[in-house]
Amino acid sequence: MRKQQHHNLKSVRITGFCSAKGLVELTCHVIESMTSLECLTLETRQSVVRCSDPANKSGKCTPLPKDIVMEGHRAVLAIRTYIEPKVPSEVKLHVLEPCSCHNAEL
Repeated sequence: MRKQQHHNLKSVRITGFCSAKGLVELTCHVIESMTSLECLTLETRQSVVRCSDPANKSGKCTPLPKDIVMEGHRAVLAIRTYIEPKVPSEVKLHVLEPCSCHNAEL
């Protein structure tokens, strides 16, 4: 990737994060090139409504296909293995993992 500094971005959120090599590389590039970064949020693919969401009256997530649940877990593993070690100590990393209720679907 072309080396370009992004001096003003303080917060980055990636929704639908997956374990694809290109997305992991892009995220690493974001970490390395954004010198003003304060917060990085990576949200794995999951239901639109989480069981823990206060607005969710049913208390249950929308069912997801097994392949999407498994990809969510692979994404978390990719984050922990390739991204988390590169995050500077002054940057807050937030990882929104798949809801634990989906573990029962595996």
